[in-house]
Amino acid sequence: LAQAILAHAASHSRSSRGQRRGAQTAAMSIPTGPAPPAKVTLDRRPDFGKILSVAFLYTTIAGMLNGVAVYELGTPVGYTSGPCVNAGRFLASGDAAAKKILGICMLFYAGGIMAGLGGSACDGDHIFEGRTSPGMLLSSVMLVLGALIKRNLNHTTLCMQVWALSQGLMNGISSKFSAVPLRGTHTAGGQTDAGITIAQAIIALQHGRPIPCMRKVIINAVCCTGMVLGGWLAGRTHKKWGVMTALIPAGALAFSATLLPKLIAPPTSPRKARSSQAALVPPACSKEKEEEEAKRIK
Repeated sequence: LAQAILAHAASHSRSSRGQRRGAQTAAMSIPTGPAPPAKVTLDRRPDFGKILSVAFLYTTIAGMLNGVAVYELGTPVGYTSGPCVNAGRFLASGDAAAKKILGICMLFYAGGIMAGLGGSACDGDHIFEGRTSPGMLLSSVMLVLGALIKRNLNHTTLCMQVWALSQGLMNGISSKFSAVPLRGTHTAGGQTDAGITIAQAIIALQHGRPIPCMRKVIINAVCCTGMVLGGWLAGRTHKKWGVMTALIPAGALAFSATLLPKLIAPPTSPRKARSSQAALVPPACSKEKEEEEAKRIK
């Protein structure tokens, strides 16, 4: 009887293991859909000229809008470092304006959350793949709304907060570009990256090694130029049109969200374009990396 019980238990155990293995095999054989396209780093992008043009457009838009904001509202709305410092100063002195400045910081933050939750509607690759961006279009609409609030209601605080939300959304979308975060509303982080790259190039030259790819340095130089141009445009046009000058960057942002992607999109489909770019390596950067890798292996 004992032998029969043990034999039955062993048979049940083997059957259970077989069922588990079958379930695992079936689970492994279930199709999971196509793999996402490979991320192409900045130094491997064949459309670097287009990336520079888009970065220049974004920063010119942000520079002009923030120039108008300084004239009309007394503070920029496209970044939060300065407003955070001012909020601290105002809190220390008991100034009621501290709440308004903190509102800029919080709504810029909220714009980034919107970009993160927006999925493909707030995808930073849209402009290079021929797709309309609902997120960028919403950002441009908020610029128009803020200008109308300031002109018709003379509500400075509400205008300030709507523009900060718009800029946070724009910066979030441009930061989601797969090759490199463009960060269209400010240039401080890009300047730090560019400075580190320049230092690495100096050290490489001192030791006779190939210098790193300098594309981040070039992008930051273009972005800084765009900011300067945007501020200059704001200074030249604000005296004539006042707060409604913001309609110019709003229109340019709407153009970048709708028509521009169709003009600069690759001839192939977006997914094929992004996956095929991984095989197209610009000689300026790839040759140096191949030589450095060969020396390291040797």
